[in-house]
Amino acid sequence: MTPRLLLIGLDAGDLHFIRSHADALPTLRRFCRDGRTIETQSPVGLSGSVWPTFYTGTPPGEHGIYQHLVWDAERMGMRLIAPDWCHQRPFWADLETQGHRVLVMDVPYSFTGHLQRGIEIVDWGTQGQTQPFYCSDPALSRRIRREFGSSPIGRETPVHKTRRQLDKVRRSLIASAEAKTALTEMLLREVDADVLITVFGETHRGGHALFGLESEETSPLLDVYAAVDRGIARILEGTDLAETTVMVFAVHGMTRDDAQSHAVRPVLSEINRRFVEEHLGLRVPASGQSGLVRALRRTVPARLQLAVGEMAPDAVRRWVVERELIGGFDWSTTPGFALRTDIRSELRLNLRGREAKGLLEPGSAAHRAYVDTLRETFLGLRDADSGASLVDEVLDIRELYPGTRCDALPDHVITWHREPSARRLHAPGMETLELTPVGARGGDHTDFGFAMLLGPAAERGELPPLKETHEFARFVSGIAALGAAG
Repeated sequence: MTPRLLLIGLDAGDLHFIRSHADALPTLRRFCRDGRTIETQSPVGLSGSVWPTFYTGTPPGEHGIYQHLVWDAERMGMRLIAPDWCHQRPFWADLETQGHRVLVMDVPYSFTGHLQRGIEIVDWGTQGQTQPFYCSDPALSRRIRREFGSSPIGRETPVHKTRRQLDKVRRSLIASAEAKTALTEMLLREVDADVLITVFGETHRGGHALFGLESEETSPLLDVYAAVDRGIARILEGTDLAETTVMVFAVHGMTRDDAQSHAVRPVLSEINRRFVEEHLGLRVPASGQSGLVRALRRTVPARLQLAVGEMAPDAVRRWVVERELIGGFDWSTTPGFALRTDIRSELRLNLRGREAKGLLEPGSAAHRAYVDTLRETFLGLRDADSGASLVDEVLDIRELYPGTRCDALPDHVITWHREPSARRLHAPGMETLELTPVGARGGDHTDFGFAMLLGPAAERGELPPLKETHEFARFVSGIAALGAAG
């Protein structure tokens, strides 16, 4: 069956980067020049929610996913997302119900079990790898394992890397893009599907590791994009654009990482200490809650952390992340805490009736006072050396994304100004903090995606509306319907 619709995702693919390097990316340049380009808005404040928002067609408050590791309020710890965490159907299940034969491969943060006749492949070569590789067709699964093995993309270990280590990342991502291309070509040849979705995770991993390393002689990130560009060209060689609409898309982009991630926990620890003493009448040590893993992060050489991280089983890696986030906490004196940080910082309140060891009574005077203190302190945060303001806004996620699953999300998210990493920080009512930046990523997520189309749907005058990430589901379903009618 000739696919009527072929979706090629570039995970965290950045449209500005593509346009700026168009001469070195001939296939993507063709989409920019000859196709239809639509720029989209990702969910503000929750860049980790983009893929579930994409495939469910619902906002974060309804699907409840904001990272691959999420806060579990019952066990007061982190857990890996699984099918029981997302209660919304992916749009490709609706496409099958409408009569389409669908194949889906490596859509991040997605799960299997939604298709009866089509094929779902998860986490063969994704950035996050939330679960072991699985293919819903046993015979195809055996063939992928036999002919392709494991994806060269491997796993990300977000610690500082040497130039030599970064070059190893670059080479592995090029090999990974080539392997994903070959696998996609095989699927196009041999799987009977009229809608096929495949996602390149290499642009995401490359953006994190290689962003900002450009020089006059080299651009490691461009090398990765060029490998993906060549892969798309090979995929298009066997695709009849008179019959097939091809959509290259991204649900968010990538930019320089300017988050002051090293400041979040020290500042929050000081906020908690002052608040608990002033409002709850309890004494908290001025040293705050450090935890063994965070202490090791500061003292163990990065090269050793990288070696251990690459060898450790996934369960151990998740335990380390959990201990880094909440290790050493005394929940009886912790009104709020930080979750994972990318280009923004996610904060959670320790609320009674929601958290198993909740401290703040929802809606109480203490609750309101804590939120006010949180906002005032972070919004007043300054680089003590330059005087620059560091925080742009403190977002209330429940106001942004109400819904049946909004309690699963962070309560507040900090948006940072684009400023260099501060070593000395000050805020009203807080002593100056002396900190050491520990940024391990060159780039991190933006709130902007895109869709570029070639083929029959691109030539039609009217397309379904597409402005925000949750509209991709309806947009794709609309294009599939146009293809079936055509």
